Amino acid sequence: MLYTSGRTIRDRLLSYLSAQASLQGSAHFRIPFNRQELADYLGVERSALSAELGKMKREGLVAFRKNEFTLNGRTRETAI
Repeated sequence: MLYTSGRTIRDRLLSYLSAQASLQGSAHFRIPFNRQELADYLGVERSALSAELGKMKREGLVAFRKNEFTLNGRTRETAI
């Protein structure tokens, strides 16, 4: 799996979310997973995934509500 090759949860998340943004052609996009499904897909614990998403949100890297995400420009550039 492409998205499980990152060392950290943040690496895996940024890789997956950046790919989704590229595929959908927008910084604002929906993913087909809930938190548990996303955690399973990325091979991480759900609680750790949620904690990392919270950190990323506080740092202004990503905004989200349920399965809708928005990446800021800096996030897309560093993840690709």
